[in-house]
Amino acid sequence: MSRGLLPSRARRRSWAAGASLTTGLLVGLPVWAGASASGPSTDASAAKPSSARPSGKSGVWRTLDPDACTPLEAQDQARLPGSWQPYLAFARRCELTAPGGRPEVALISIFTLAYYEGKPDNTPWEQFPTPLLVDREFRCLGGLSQLFPWDQPAMLALKHGRWKEGVPQEIRVHVDHPAVSGPYDLPTLRWNAAQRRYQPVGKADAAECPSLKS
Repeated sequence: MSRGLLPSRARRRSWAAGASLTTGLLVGLPVWAGASASGPSTDASAAKPSSARPSGKSGVWRTLDPDACTPLEAQDQARLPGSWQPYLAFARRCELTAPGGRPEVALISIFTLAYYEGKPDNTPWEQFPTPLLVDREFRCLGGLSQLFPWDQPAMLALKHGRWKEGVPQEIRVHVDHPAVSGPYDLPTLRWNAAQRRYQPVGKADAAECPSLKS
């Protein structure tokens, strides 16, 4: 993997602080756990960020800071599908917590920058499983089609908000990249309480969750 595709340290700092993002168009096709992340979405809703202006505590939006994510505990590692096993040391749990609340939803993702740290420049890009959204009992609630926070050579920013009983009702992901097509947004994920799934806006069904070990 070319070092020219790696985001600079300064850019990573500014992104982690919530400023402008660095780079990013992803490689591969959108999949669930066990395959690689996808490129820009062709869904029309992906290019139309919401114009809503939430107010009040339930409407506050928070940006997920990758530096706040933590390594998975052994019990969580053991519940992931086999496709995750080669990357468990680089998997992180990122809590999506309401202001002043306890975390009810978490994003589980492989931190690819950490995985490639110290590897030769020609190391090929792996077919990483894509991120999962889980509840406190590690039950799958949905997922992302692209790796957070970096998926060669993309950098993603995730915002979550509009909480109800500690659960973010919406999750929004923005992707910046150097391609001619420019930055884009993934379809907004909206919480469906009846199905206990995050449903991509503009799509008929949520993607099927992988089987997690009990």
